[in-house]
Amino acid sequence: MIKNALLSLKKNIGKTILLFVIIVVITNLVIAGLSIQSATKKSMDQIRSSLGNDVTLSVDFRNMMKNRKPSEAVSNETSLTTTMADSLKDLKYVKNYNYQISTSANSNSISAVETASDNSNNQPEQASNQVDFTISANTTMKYLDSFTNNNYKLTKGRLLTTKDQNTNNCVIETNLASDNDLSVGDTFTITTTVNDEIITQELTIVGIYEIQSTNEIGSAHFNNPVNTIYTDLSIGQTLTGSSENITSAIYYLDDPENAEAFVELAKKKSDIDFDTFSLDANNRLYQQNASSLESMKSFAKMFVWIVVIAGSAILCLILALTIRNRYYEIGVLLSLGQSKVKIIAQQLIEVGLIAVVAFVISLGTGQLTSHYMGNMLESSSSSNVMQMGQKGDQPNDNQNQSDSNQQKNNTQTKENFLGNMMQGPSNQELDVSITGENVIQLAGVTAAICIVSIAVPAAYVLRLTPRQILSRKEG
Repeated sequence: MIKNALLSLKKNIGKTILLFVIIVVITNLVIAGLSIQSATKKSMDQIRSSLGNDVTLSVDFRNMMKNRKPSEAVSNETSLTTTMADSLKDLKYVKNYNYQISTSANSNSISAVETASDNSNNQPEQASNQVDFTISANTTMKYLDSFTNNNYKLTKGRLLTTKDQNTNNCVIETNLASDNDLSVGDTFTITTTVNDEIITQELTIVGIYEIQSTNEIGSAHFNNPVNTIYTDLSIGQTLTGSSENITSAIYYLDDPENAEAFVELAKKKSDIDFDTFSLDANNRLYQQNASSLESMKSFAKMFVWIVVIAGSAILCLILALTIRNRYYEIGVLLSLGQSKVKIIAQQLIEVGLIAVVAFVISLGTGQLTSHYMGNMLESSSSSNVMQMGQKGDQPNDNQNQSDSNQQKNNTQTKENFLGNMMQGPSNQELDVSITGENVIQLAGVTAAICIVSIAVPAAYVLRLTPRQILSRKEG
C-alpha cells in the first residue's frame, strides 16, 4: 500500500502539491492559534502571581457608601475583629497571616521628620490638629510587601515577628532615627487620646529600616512613610483602646492561583457579612490586566475551530474531486477483490505522507506565524484599551483624583488596607513560543483533519458497488 501510495503521489504531482500547500497553511494557522492560547494562559498565570499570594479582609467602605440612603452617614461603629479574622486563618490554602492596625500618635520625646510640604501654606487649624506619626501595628513584619519587594530595607537590628507579641518593641525609619539621634536599644514614648483619656506608651527600638524607593517619600508628618513606626499588634490595640478591633487581616496563600478558591471557601465557611466586609484578592486588578488576554484567548480558540472546520471542508472537497477522477481505479481494485478497507487505507497513507512533511515544516514556519498573529492581536488589544481608557477617564475626573489622593495618603503598599489597590503589574510581551503540548495538540488536530477529509468522500464512493462505480467513471 505504501508503494502504491508513493506512486500515486508521484503520478498526480499537481494534486500532491495542492494538498501539501493547503495542509501547510492549515497546520501553520492551527499551531499559531494553539500557541497563542498557551501564551495567554501563561501570561494570565504570571499576572496572577505578580499580584501576590495575599488576600486582605477589611471593612468594605465602598460597598457601605453604595448601600447607604441619601444623606445617611456611614457608620463608624463597623469594625473588623480578631474573632472574625481568626475564622479564616485555618482554612485551606492559608499558609501564613498577619493582622494589622493602622492608627496615629504624637510624641513629646521625639520629633517627626519635616518635609517641604510641612512648610507650605497649610491652614493654622490643620497644623494644630496634625498628628506626627503613623503607627503600623502587625502580628508580624515578615511578610509585609514593602520589605519583601525591597522597597524598604532593614539596615540595623531586626524586624518584628510573632515572638514580639505583647512587647513594646518597634522598628523605625533611618531618617527618623538620625534626626532624633536614636539607635537600636533606645527607648522613646508616644501619646494618643482615647475616649478623652491620654495614653502614653513607651517603645523600644529593635530595628531600623531605610526607604529605597524615593517616590514613597512625601506628604506631611504622619502621611510621610519615614514617620511610620512599626509595632506589635498589642501596641495598636492599646493606642486604639480596643483589644478586639483591627484594621485588616492579610492571609498569605500557598499559591496565588488559589486566591479565588480561598475567597469562595471563606464565604462558604464563615459567618462574616461580606456586604459589610470584603476579601480583596486583587480580583479587580487581575480582571483589568487579564481582560484583554481573555479576549485574545477566546479569539484564538474560536480561530482554531474555524481553521479546523474550514480546512477539513476544503480537503474533503478536493479529495472528493480527486476520488471522482479515480472512479475507474477504485472500481477495478474492488472488482479484483481489493477490500474497501485497504483502498481507504491507501488514501489515508497518501494524505498522511503529505501531512507528515507539512507538519514538520509547520513546526518551523508556525513560530513565525504565531509571532505575527500575536503582535497583531497585542496591537489591536492595546489600541482598544487606550481608547476605552480615554473614554472612561473623562467623566470620572473627580473620582480618579480622589483615588489618587487616597493612594498618596497611604503609608505602605499592603500594610494599610487600602494601600496600593490601583497598582498592577507592567505589561509583558506575549510569549508565543511553541511548547511540547502545542506539538502534541497539532499532531492530533492534523490527524483528525486527515481522517475526516478522507472518510467523508470515501464513505460516499465506497458505498457503491463496483458496477456503479465503473458506470460513473466518465463522471
